[in-house]
Amino acid sequence: MVADGGPLQREDPYSTADERADRIAGAPALYTLDDVVAQTAIAKADVIGLWRALGFPLPAKGEVAFSDADVDAITAAHEVVLYGVLGRATETSLLRAVSHTAERLVWWQFESLVDDAANRFDLDTQSARMVVLDQIADLADIFADQIMYAWRKHLARLIRQIGHKIADVGPEVGEPDASEHFPLMRAVAFVDLVGFTAFSANLDARELDGLVQEFSEKSRDLVTAGGGRVVKEMGDGVMYVTDEPIRAALIALDLVETVGKDSGRPPARVGLTWGRVLGRYGDVFGPCVNLASRLTTLAGAREVLVDAATGELLEEEPELRLVRRPKADLAGLGSVRSFRLERRGPKPATPVDL
Repeated sequence: MVADGGPLQREDPYSTADERADRIAGAPALYTLDDVVAQTAIAKADVIGLWRALGFPLPAKGEVAFSDADVDAITAAHEVVLYGVLGRATETSLLRAVSHTAERLVWWQFESLVDDAANRFDLDTQSARMVVLDQIADLADIFADQIMYAWRKHLARLIRQIGHKIADVGPEVGEPDASEHFPLMRAVAFVDLVGFTAFSANLDARELDGLVQEFSEKSRDLVTAGGGRVVKEMGDGVMYVTDEPIRAALIALDLVETVGKDSGRPPARVGLTWGRVLGRYGDVFGPCVNLASRLTTLAGAREVLVDAATGELLEEEPELRLVRRPKADLAGLGSVRSFRLERRGPKPATPVDL
C-alpha cells in the first residue's frame, strides 16, 4: 500500500515487471500454443480465435505464453459453444466485450493511480509510474472485488428493469407493427460542451483532464439520478438513453442548467429524440440516434432541442414548454423542424443538488 506520508518502502520478492504481472494474473506462463491445442483437444484455429477475441496478441511460434488460467478460460469459452449454450458468433462477441471493457478499465485505473501518486508525493510522471508498479499488485484483489460487485449490481438492476418492462428484450408490447430491425423504443440524447475546442486550447494537460473529468462525473451523476443510462462518452460529449421521453427531457434540462454553472467552464447543449433503435454491444443505433446527434449541433449554449415528433409527445407534459424554431437543412436528413425545450417554473431539487 501507499502510506499517507509518502511511498511505502519495503522489500518485495516480486522485483521485476514480469514477476508482478504473474502475481496479478495468478499463474505464470507454462505452455506454447501447440501445448494448449494438445492439452485441450480444441482445434488450433478455434484456440487462436478465442485468444484473439479475448484481446491478446498471438504469441510467436514456440513462445511460452499461456498459463493454466489461460487454458481454463479458453476451455470454458469453447465448451459454452460445444454444449450449445451459445452460438460461436455470440460467444466471440461477448468475449470481445469483456476484453474491450477490461482493457479500458485497467488503463483508467492505472492512469488514475499514477496521477494520484504524482499529486500526493510531488513526483514526475516516470517516478509516479514506478511507485504505482511497486504497489499495484497489492491493490489487484481490491479492484477485482469492486469489479465483480459492480457487475453483479448492474446485472441485477437490469433484470429488475426487464421484469417491470418486458419489452426491453423484444418489440414493444402493444405495437404489432414494431420494426424488426429497430425493435426498441428509446429516448436518445447527445450532450456536448459548447466552445470546447477554443476553451481547451489554453489549458495545460492537468487542467484539460480536470475539465473532462468534471464533465464526465457530473453528466453521469445527473443521468443516473434521472433514471437514464450513459451509453458512451466522447471527451467533450456524452450520449445517454432512457425508456421514457419525459425522463430524457428532464435529465437534459438538468444538464444544461448545471454544467458550467458558476465555474467559468463551457456550458452544455443537448439534442434529444424519441424513436426506434437497435441495441447492440451496449450501444444503440438507428435513424433517431443520428437525428439526435445532428440536433445537438443546432443547439445554442444551455439549449435542449427536440425534433417535431418528440415535441408532440412532450408538449402535454405540464412541467415543460416547447418553443418552435425555424426549420433547418441537415445533410442527409433534409429540412428538419426543431423545438427548444424549456422548464415551466423553478427546477426541483434532485439528489445531485442536495
